[in-house]
Amino acid sequence: MKKIVFLLSSFFLFSCNLSETNKKVTVDKDKGVIKNEENKNLINDPRSPNPSSELAVLMRDMWEYADTLKTAIADKNTNSLPEYRPAFSTIFRATPTDEHTKSPVFDAMAKIMLQKLENVYQNAAENKEQSVQVEGFNLFVKSCLQCHEQQCPGPVSKISKLMIKE
Repeated sequence: MKKIVFLLSSFFLFSCNLSETNKKVTVDKDKGVIKNEENKNLINDPRSPNPSSELAVLMRDMWEYADTLKTAIADKNTNSLPEYRPAFSTIFRATPTDEHTKSPVFDAMAKIMLQKLENVYQNAAENKEQSVQVEGFNLFVKSCLQCHEQQCPGPVSKISKLMIKE
């Protein structure tokens, strides 16, 4: 009998928590993300079990994009790159998880990273040899690593896997 009462009360508490969670989340159809109403700066990103900051979501988008870019550059038979995403320039105004992340150093490193990414596209537009394109891509990845080693070391090992081995 005690087990039944415990199970029923657990079920009741769990279902109450679920309804509370559902009330704190809204879908922002314009941006294609789910906003967490408890903290407006957090986004419920399906790639993470926890709500994430705008900057964290942008970084995940950048990693996925860089992985696609890596595949295109590493393939000797591919002559086209995925479309450049100007949305990455929002890195300067995206809200970070930790407010201390944003600093003049962060902004300078983000600017360098975006320049390296533009160089990747410039190399492709000029039909540079694949070795030059690989080198440019690896410089882009290294700029990401340099920033993450100082600012947010968590994803360093994942980012380092983006390097193209020649």
